[in-house]
Amino acid sequence: MIAGFGPILRAQTADQWFATGYEKYELQDYTGAISDYTECIMLAPEFPEAYYNRGLCNYFAGYYDAAVFDFNQVILMKPGEAKAYYWKGYALFATEHYEEAITAYTKALYYDPAYNAAFFERGFTRYTIGKYPEAILDFNKVLQSDPNNTDALFNRGLCFTAMDSLADALRDFSRVVELQSDDADAWYYIGYIYNKQKKYSEAVNALTKVIGLEEDPVDALYQRGFAYYNLNRDEEACTDWSEGSLAGNVLCKEMYDAQCLK
Repeated sequence: MIAGFGPILRAQTADQWFATGYEKYELQDYTGAISDYTECIMLAPEFPEAYYNRGLCNYFAGYYDAAVFDFNQVILMKPGEAKAYYWKGYALFATEHYEEAITAYTKALYYDPAYNAAFFERGFTRYTIGKYPEAILDFNKVLQSDPNNTDALFNRGLCFTAMDSLADALRDFSRVVELQSDDADAWYYIGYIYNKQKKYSEAVNALTKVIGLEEDPVDALYQRGFAYYNLNRDEEACTDWSEGSLAGNVLCKEMYDAQCLK
């Protein structure tokens, strides 16, 4: 300390703001990290890594438009940065700009054709807007290099279900439960498909798995009740629909009132 002048204040450099921003990001202090990265960018406006990291923080903080802005800055400075396009797609999806998100994921794949996460997210976005055949192609790409990816198998199964390709859907959901036996959602769709195929005993077995795994299995209770009813096991059907009705499921109540209060 210089006599009479108090402590000397040393301003942080851009690199120091970047470092403290990263420390806060690691601690999930996204607001603090955004502030530090902004200070960094003010000192070094041509710092794509700072924009990229601030974009991640904005995304995780729920500031999706700000995240898109940041990733666009990265793309302006580094046009081939596949990760920036990928996260731009993520932020656009969050704001329901689905076609723009697909375009961003496609750009990511242009610059990195082996970017499995971009194939997956583009597939999920296409599924979301009903582009099932295109989504299946994306999930196929994921599964070519990662055949045991249960998320890709499950989502491809959803696409096949929506297209009424029930045998293909059943194959995918069955593979999911082979790999992950406690996947209640996959068991549910197996039961749902068996009901559609009028294989009611198989549906009961699958849906019983769901009911054993979930705390609030009202949809499975409705479907299992439907299967029991078609097996002429009316008492068990009514028990399921009654339980589902008490939990607030409208379909269960409708079936219970129509079939069990005669």
